[in-house]
Amino acid sequence: MKNNRPLFSQAVIHWVELAILATLFSGILIMVNYIAYRHNKRFDLTPEKVYSLSPQTTSILASLTDNVYATVFYKPKENPEIRDLLELFSRASRLFHYRFIDLEKNPARAAAFGIKNYGAGLVKYKGKKEKVQYFSEEKLISAIIRLTEKSSKIVRFVRGHGEKDISSTDPEKGYSNVREALKSENFRVREILLMQAEKIPDDTLVLIVSGPQKDFFQKELDKIDEYLRNGGRVLMLCDPSPLPNIEKYLQSLNIQLARDFIIDEKSKLLGLDDLTPIINPDRNHPIAKNMNEAVVFPVCRSVRLLGGSEKIIFASSGPDSWAEQDTRSVYDDKVRFDKGKDIKGPVPVAVIASVQPLQQDRQSEEPGLLVVMGNSSFAANHYFNILGNKDLFLNTVNWLSDKKDLLSTRRKTAQAPVSMLFLTENENRLVLWSSVIIEPGIILLIGIMVVFWRRIKR
Repeated sequence: MKNNRPLFSQAVIHWVELAILATLFSGILIMVNYIAYRHNKRFDLTPEKVYSLSPQTTSILASLTDNVYATVFYKPKENPEIRDLLELFSRASRLFHYRFIDLEKNPARAAAFGIKNYGAGLVKYKGKKEKVQYFSEEKLISAIIRLTEKSSKIVRFVRGHGEKDISSTDPEKGYSNVREALKSENFRVREILLMQAEKIPDDTLVLIVSGPQKDFFQKELDKIDEYLRNGGRVLMLCDPSPLPNIEKYLQSLNIQLARDFIIDEKSKLLGLDDLTPIINPDRNHPIAKNMNEAVVFPVCRSVRLLGGSEKIIFASSGPDSWAEQDTRSVYDDKVRFDKGKDIKGPVPVAVIASVQPLQQDRQSEEPGLLVVMGNSSFAANHYFNILGNKDLFLNTVNWLSDKKDLLSTRRKTAQAPVSMLFLTENENRLVLWSSVIIEPGIILLIGIMVVFWRRIKR
């Protein structure tokens, strides 16, 4: 009779090894799942990043110093997008907390907060409350901004010269989108009639001149100059129309508001006319550092520097554009580049200047800041949500008001009518060589080699 003990021992060892491997494998799976649960990471592969928070929202959540509590009154099995949004907020910051309350089961509790609609709720921070009618990313982050900032700032728009109207919904002449966007970032928006004001109020954080169609009186410019000399902040948006007094005042600050038009014939390839140049902000400046899109300036004039070290250019047109000096040719639709007369691109269209106090004993005080752009229509209702126009306007106002944490890219509230890809000259050259020359050349070379190889084999 044969001894089966060795076979039995081998079988036992085999099963023990299998049990150990199964245990190790199960342990690894459990550990991987635990790590994934503790460090949940999502990847948004959509082109528009619709399932990700905007960079501005992420930045604001990262700057929280205390707990934020969001309460949503909901209807079961409805509004799953709100739950997904709040989950994204809580992942971005451990200080953000949320809960859902069934409105049908808790009507009295909702009524105590003045809540009547599904999807509405409250946001609390350090004892302060802010009601939110519907939880979208923009409305929620706007509520957090209002709660976390100590006080709202006043932005005043000059009126009385045909400027863009902050109350109008007109696509071309209205600035109602600008007003709402500023309010969402905790600015109080007011208007001022300089002709009737003794001076610009001291509580004005930023003064905005939004595309005057008629010139300013000298006394109005004197008030603006006094405001700047006392450390004020001014954003001046001037379209291509004669404004002699404004031009003369800016020239005294070594800024030339030229009477020309920026022409960019390549804009036609993107569905725009040649009077709507693509503008590239300087990514080295804080205003545009976090912007990932160009902007469009419909009907734009150049803004050039005449000298001085306290001034910088932070936005220019493309290299294929030019500043057309013969303005009559624009109206006659006969524009062409005249070498030696017109100014070849890139042409500056936005500059920043520091304005020092006049008195010698006040030179140590903080200087005023003046931003001049050669266009105001880029922030009009029709263009406000196209490409980076909204970010450029709001980032400029926030930079002037020292709100550095809001200098970022925001969630688009409307889909832009065109989707564009902007390439530098080097990138254009790379695409040309790689797809038009090198790749077909390689295929041609391989074909020639195959032909020669077959002939040699014969």
